[in-house]
Amino acid sequence: MQADSNKICNIADLEAGQCRQFNYTNASGVLVEALLVKTLDTVKAYQNACPHWEVEMNWKPDEFLNPERTHISCAIHGALFRIDDGLCVFGPCVRQKLTPVPVQVLDGAVYLSAHGR
Repeated sequence: MQADSNKICNIADLEAGQCRQFNYTNASGVLVEALLVKTLDTVKAYQNACPHWEVEMNWKPDEFLNPERTHISCAIHGALFRIDDGLCVFGPCVRQKLTPVPVQVLDGAVYLSAHGR
């Protein structure tokens, strides 16, 4: 069982196509801002930093997806990233990727994986 300090949220708190911001401290002791997105099949998490300018991508809290809810979007310059692997498919950083944050679902909750700390 995971320590509660690694818990991000309950899986039932998110609907498919919904995002949640969270922060964690990495292995170097640096506070990192990240995003969690739930799809019909899974959850994925990435650092909240566009590879183009290393800026936060959301325009307001928990808002990371394009209007169609098919891609993660950077509000600064409109880049679009695939949800499953973070690959940029549109915008100034095409072929670059978001930095993944390892998470796992256990007993109905989403946790930061041990190797993500």
